[in-house]
Amino acid sequence: MKSHFKKFAIKVIFTAILSAVFPFVSIAQSITTTPVININAMNLLLPEATTTPVETTSPSPVKTSSSKHVEVSASPRSGSFVEGSTFEVPILLNTKGASINGIEVYVSFDKDKLSIIQQSNGTSIIGVWVEPPQHDNIKGMASYVGVVPNGITTGSGSIGTITFKALSAGQATVSINTNSRVLLNDGLGTKTILDTGRGVYTILPKAPEGVRIYSETHPFQGSWYNNNSPVVSWDRDIGIEAFSFVLDNKPGTIPDNDVNTTDTTASFNNLTDGLWYFHIKAHKDIVWGTTGQFLMRIDTSPPADFKPEVSYLTAAVVLSERTLISFFTTDNLSGVDHYEVGVIDKSQPPTSSPVFVQAESPFQVPLMKNANLRVIVRAIDKAGNIRDASVDVKASKSIFGTFWKDYLVWILLFILLLIILAFITHYLFGHHVLKHLKKAFKNVRQEEREEVEEMMPVKQPLVEVNIPVTTQQESVIPQNQVNIPVELPQPIQIPQQEVIIPAFIPTQPTQSIEQPQQTNIPQVPVQVVET
Repeated sequence: MKSHFKKFAIKVIFTAILSAVFPFVSIAQSITTTPVININAMNLLLPEATTTPVETTSPSPVKTSSSKHVEVSASPRSGSFVEGSTFEVPILLNTKGASINGIEVYVSFDKDKLSIIQQSNGTSIIGVWVEPPQHDNIKGMASYVGVVPNGITTGSGSIGTITFKALSAGQATVSINTNSRVLLNDGLGTKTILDTGRGVYTILPKAPEGVRIYSETHPFQGSWYNNNSPVVSWDRDIGIEAFSFVLDNKPGTIPDNDVNTTDTTASFNNLTDGLWYFHIKAHKDIVWGTTGQFLMRIDTSPPADFKPEVSYLTAAVVLSERTLISFFTTDNLSGVDHYEVGVIDKSQPPTSSPVFVQAESPFQVPLMKNANLRVIVRAIDKAGNIRDASVDVKASKSIFGTFWKDYLVWILLFILLLIILAFITHYLFGHHVLKHLKKAFKNVRQEEREEVEEMMPVKQPLVEVNIPVTTQQESVIPQNQVNIPVELPQPIQIPQQEVIIPAFIPTQPTQSIEQPQQTNIPQVPVQVVET
């Protein structure tokens, strides 16, 4: 059990990494797209471990909704099959209007009368498998556990198809276990109330060995054919005189004792779809032998009509565009075998035919510039019937064409924001609001500047001193007037008062004049002139 839990834990971690990384490649998840996986649903669908739990942050608790009902059932609910034959039982889900994304379904069957020979998941609504579909013929169990990205609301969604082989005669039951769970797509992994439906099948005993029967038109009894006019042949043993046969839809019919033919071939025309049993017995020596039978499966109806869906993925880095084509349909009798996809360039002559390749949904179609394509999806059932559906795909006129389509709401919001911004700008500039604000700020700065100048000390201006200088010589020297700028010390401001500053005149004049040894320089008044 410990190794079993580790394997599933590794699968869940790998799935979470893929779901977190690959959506950014397409949009780019989106993507978008990208599919959204409910991690709570995946955690709830993991098998319980019996080892010592590790301290982790537990997921949100699961609550049971009393109002959301879903139904899981086997289809058909009843039927009759011959011992040794095989038949398919689809497991269908009806969400009854609810959106679900977590599926954990366990199927029980009568291991003594039935055996699983194939468990298919090719057309399942499950997109991410928490564990692959498994079955155990010894225990009579089968399981489907997985997640539907983005959720699904369906009336008859296929979870998977089980192919049984009838082992022995009697009543065989295929039922859905009560421990199965279907979780809502609400981000919380809310459990729904599960209604289960079972199928009861009658296994008829194999007819006794009799005449060896074969058909060139329907050679294999386990295969479906779209030919509704079969031809049946049989061998004539030595001594056989005549034959009695009947063709019907019942596996255990015994022809009456009336001779129908002495030939070894019989043909039938325009039979309806379904299972047809050819019964025949031989007459020899007045004794009728055991009855031999041959099963023919006829399906002339194509799969159900469907319409492919187109999703555009734009990669702005490489300036290219790709398209995802999604498709799905069903077939009531033989079932869908596979899909094929063909692409036609509509610019080419209409006589050109596409080359079909087998594909699965979703199918990626690269788009070149100005491409105009028609994608044809062909659904082929197991009888060879074909249903075609087409969709036209055009490249966007620009690489931002799909961006505009996907993000139209955000673009409109951005345009509305620009309009509001334009109105605000018009109001500020058209009504000179900014001009008045600028003038007010300028006045405030002017007032602050004046306050600062009043608080700063006043610088004392320079004074100019006019000093008349006379010298005593034999000839009279004209008075020389010397202008000396004097910078006064910082005085204490005394308003409206006259400041008298003594000026000292050097004893040596700047002029080169011969002086007597003693010169009497009279005191002269000093006139202070502001510069």
